[in-house]
Amino acid sequence: MKIFEVATGGLNNQKIMALSQFLLSRAEGTDANKTFDLAAFLDLANNMGISMTGQQLKDLSLLPPLSNIITNVELDPADPKSGKVYFQGAEEPGAVDAETMSVDQARDTVNKMAKRAVKI
Repeated sequence: MKIFEVATGGLNNQKIMALSQFLLSRAEGTDANKTFDLAAFLDLANNMGISMTGQQLKDLSLLPPLSNIITNVELDPADPKSGKVYFQGAEEPGAVDAETMSVDQARDTVNKMAKRAVKI
């Protein structure tokens, strides 16, 4: 690892944050779907001089302030460059409407969220 890679880690995080805010505001401004292709996101980041993998983006998205913009990064196990980035306000696949959610489903959802919070 080179010294500038360590020294500019915060700068890269700021660039990822700026890219994420830009994409989210574009989606909100055009009433577009708030999901983005992972490969396209990584290509845009690479064009900004940030070399990262989908797993690295997923790890960063669990930490504030990026966790306030990116709600989930879905990785495809067969192809590490394919997947989806879900921004704040996007419907995730398999999401159940709150009105039709049973008590057991709600309990499972809360348990999963608590486990994710403990990992952070």
